[in-house]
Amino acid sequence: MADLIQYLTAKYNKMVAEITSDLGKVSDDLRNTQNLLQALKNPDALVDGAPLTVDRLQIMENGDIRVMPPAPSITETCVKEPEKNGKKAVETKAVESVVV
Repeated sequence: MADLIQYLTAKYNKMVAEITSDLGKVSDDLRNTQNLLQALKNPDALVDGAPLTVDRLQIMENGDIRVMPPAPSITETCVKEPEKNGKKAVETKAVESVVV
């Protein structure tokens, strides 16, 4: 009978490496999910520059969680037109779209 120690050791090491890799991925996914839950509970925590809300979360078919980018916010600003021939300045409102 042949000596199987090297063969079995190589197979065992490969199996342990695969299991360790899988556990590392699960651990990273768990920490990411915990961070998202904490951000949902705390409105002061910013995710991608905006507070995290449930409507920004997307659950994928494979179970992954994707965070959608925040919707652009609209701010109003007042703009004064320069005086023309001694007439009073006219205030006009301009709407600017600002992405947060």
